[in-house]
Amino acid sequence: MAHHEHHPNHPSEHSTTGDPTALADDLLAVGGAVPFDKTTPEQENTYHHYTGNAIPWFVRGIWIVFWCYAIAYAVIWLLPSLQSELLTPP
Repeated sequence: MAHHEHHPNHPSEHSTTGDPTALADDLLAVGGAVPFDKTTPEQENTYHHYTGNAIPWFVRGIWIVFWCYAIAYAVIWLLPSLQSELLTPP
């Protein structure tokens, strides 16, 4: 049983519409695997500029703001609510 590929009529190269079967053809050509992984490790490494494992200052700032809010919440709202709930349960 021979395998025959049917190629639909492609739009002319001057057409403004894209080929709707282009991605499907690529997927069929690679046996169903996603064809987006065709880059080499050197090409993938183009935009990776790691400088170390230091935590940036703005991430540390976010943690400081979070902990300040958590402590303020506990002191202002949580402790008074716990006292009233423990002293006079519903």
